[in-house]
Amino acid sequence: MTDLKKPVSRVSRATVLEQGRRRQIIITLEPPSLLWFRAKGCRHSYALTADACYQLAVKAAVMAQQRLKPTKGRIAGGRR
Repeated sequence: MTDLKKPVSRVSRATVLEQGRRRQIIITLEPPSLLWFRAKGCRHSYALTADACYQLAVKAAVMAQQRLKPTKGRIAGGRR
């Protein structure tokens, strides 16, 4: 794998609602381990470290698995 030595930006296909319009997300990888996110056509950027992104991804995966797990011995919307 290649080490990141200079900033690299890419336009994502994902969109967000920003300033009343749907805009693509621009993602910039910056050394040593920063990820910048901004809506295309907007100036404000948001930064996260790579380890923070990883932790968020793991938490989201765990929460998704918990939502899909069937409940044991429970009746939906009531008590037993």
